[in-house]
Order: sequence, then C-alpha cells, then structure tokens
Amino acid sequence: LIRDEDIDAVVIASPPNLHHSMSFAAIEAGKHVLCEKPMSRTVAEARDLVRLSEHERVVAMVNHEFRFEPARARAKELIDSGWLGEPHLANVTVFRSTLNDPNGLPFDWLMDETKGGGMLGAAGSHYLDALRWWFGDVRSVAGVSATMVKQRRLADSNAMGTVSADDNFAVMLRFLNGAIGTVTYSATAPFEFGEQIVLSGSEGMLMMTGDRKLYGARRGQSVSELPLPEHLTVEVSPSTHPLYGPTSLLLRVWVEAVRTGEVTSPSFLDGLKVQELMDGAQRSGQLGRWVEVEKGRFGHL
Repeated sequence: LIRDEDIDAVVIASPPNLHHSMSFAAIEAGKHVLCEKPMSRTVAEARDLVRLSEHERVVAMVNHEFRFEPARARAKELIDSGWLGEPHLANVTVFRSTLNDPNGLPFDWLMDETKGGGMLGAAGSHYLDALRWWFGDVRSVAGVSATMVKQRRLADSNAMGTVSADDNFAVMLRFLNGAIGTVTYSATAPFEFGEQIVLSGSEGMLMMTGDRKLYGARRGQSVSELPLPEHLTVEVSPSTHPLYGPTSLLLRVWVEAVRTGEVTSPSFLDGLKVQELMDGAQRSGQLGRWVEVEKGRFGHL
C-alpha cells in the first residue's frame, strides 16, 4: 500500500500499539496520514511521529472527530468570542455501562494494556483534547485510573481473560491561564447515564449533554438552548451513527489540507499534547502527586 505511487494518503485505524509503526512507515514513504486516536502509546512515540511528519512535510492529523460535533464546535466559537469571559472551570462527567458486564463485550485489545487499551486512551483522549482546545495549554496534571471489572469472556470460548487496561479514570488539569479542568469517566456503570460537559467562566457558562445540544447563559440571563449554525453541521440520515457527521467534516478538512499542503488541527502536534496529558495522568497516579507539563517546542514529562 505505502509503495503504491498512486496513493497519496492513508488512514491508520488499527489498535493503538500499531499506530506508531504504521504511521512511521506511511510518513517515511511520503504519504499523508490520518491516524486514529490516541496516536501512540507514549510521549516518545508521539514526539517521534511529529518530528518525522515535519521533516517529510506531510499532512498528519489525528482523528479527534469530536471537535467537529456541532455543539462542541459552537462552544469553541463562543469561547473564542469571549462568551465565558475569563475561563474558570471545565468539567466532564461520563457514566457508561459498556464494560459493566464481564460476559458482555468480549475480550479484545481495548482490555489489553500492552495493545494500548484502556478508557483513558479510548475516551479520555477525546475529552482531554477538547478541554485543551477550549481552554488552552496545560501547566500540570493529576490522575488516577483503575480496573474494576478484572475478568472478561474471551471471544472464541466461555473462558475468561484477565483485563489489564483501565475501565475507570479521573484526571485534573491546571491550565496555563489559571483555569481548572476535570474529567471523570466510568465504563462500568450499571446503566447508561451519558455525559455532561460544563464550561464556566467569569461571564458565562456553556453546557453539553448526551442529547448533543448546547445550552448556556451569560451573566444575568436564564439558561437556554443555543442555536447551532448551519456551517457547523452536515445533513445525515436519522438512522446514521451520530459520529458520522463530525467524522465527515473532519475528513473534508483533512482532504483539503492534503490538497493545499497546509497542516491544520487536529494535527500530530495536538496528538502529542494529548499524549503528554495521558502519560502525565498515569505517572501522577503512580507517584501520588501532581505532574508538571514542561515547556518546550514539543514538551515532555
């Protein structure tokens, strides 16, 4: 595939433990890349890919399609326009039942830490990217993760496999601008409670819930649903998966970037920044303290 001169770009949608090697080979062959998140397993791998993509001058993006979900994209526009005033707090709370039943979803890479599994990478990467996108770069991070359902049915038998990847996590962020961020996530809740995102500032608040609508108010106003501009949406069938629209918009941005040669977000550098936060959260859990995100062109922990 990567030796085919008629192919300009490739999508990497493998388990995370293969992202670095596959992306590296594609970029080295001069192909533009869209890589599934998280883009790597470690900061070192992510940094390696950023350097190579810059050296080879290819368009390398990460599939953070949640940025293109209309409510989240509109929140970004409002924040940039000053709707919140001075950012104070960003809070994400998610309760899913995906991994509650050990006999439900069968064992695969998502439950295997050596293959890059775990909900911090699978879901946390999306939320950490969003918080950094909304509130800016992060000064320090604290985190803790756990594996609550420790056995899971194997796909090809009734035997049980040992789960090594996290299914619950909590992360706290201190942003450079002084704001605070929190992400708490459970994949083992007894029933679906969905997600709630609240962004608060000195002059306003914005809220997003599982209904994919945006609510908000500024000082002195009552909370109401906020309209989502047409330029942030794409028409899809009601039976289509809700992420089809955002993914379509991201693909359009990627294809246009490939045509023009201009790197755009969410780039591999954005993916590196998210990897720094995930690695920092894991290190914080091991050390039992906050971990600084050091300054620098690429940053490191």
